[in-house]
Amino acid sequence: MASLTIRDYFPVPVADTQLPDAGELNAALKDVFLHWERNEPPRTTVPTPVVKEAVYESDFSLFRRQNPHVQRLARFCLSNVGEMVMRMNGYSTAEMQKLRIYDHSWYHITRHGGYTGPHNHPMASWSGVYCVSPGESDAAHPQSGVLRLFDNRAEANMYLDAGNAHLSGTYGFGNMGWHLQAGQLIIFPSYLFHEVAPFWGSDERITVAFNCWIREENQASDEPLIRQRA
Repeated sequence: MASLTIRDYFPVPVADTQLPDAGELNAALKDVFLHWERNEPPRTTVPTPVVKEAVYESDFSLFRRQNPHVQRLARFCLSNVGEMVMRMNGYSTAEMQKLRIYDHSWYHITRHGGYTGPHNHPMASWSGVYCVSPGESDAAHPQSGVLRLFDNRAEANMYLDAGNAHLSGTYGFGNMGWHLQAGQLIIFPSYLFHEVAPFWGSDERITVAFNCWIREENQASDEPLIRQRA
């Protein structure tokens, strides 16, 4: 019998990392975000059509605010996006120096019963979620506040039998979920649909989200990148 070659053709890269010693920064961010929620005028950006319930959403310019705590978080998040871009595209250091990362970034404050419905971000290449505070856990609701990424192979499980019901690792079917921990950052392709399950804590679940698109340094931020690498 000829040898059988098995390759991975449709995997989805998802990064999971942790900000070291995040406690002090997260405490400061929580205070800042709650203060802004109470004291700032209504957001000026146009709300998205994504379904949200019991969720406060800031405008989309968070990483451009000149607050030292926000700037520290922005550096952490965007540097990890840069690492993801470099590794997944095989760019050299010289190639990376010619690229610029643009972003929309915002924070969410979710309270009891709050959730964010399924959606993706079609005008970006990479998206991320950073956890400032996961909120209190509720043993009666084990899926409370879970960040869920949906399997993008919509029909992959249309027929199951003994031949495919127990595929291992990345070949298996189903969605992925995270009970985010304070300081945890998840980065994923923006085309992936995702949601946040209802949060049943009595305090706040606070996260920062962002979308990124990448352009060469002499390229307009909204100009499509159509040139191919040599």
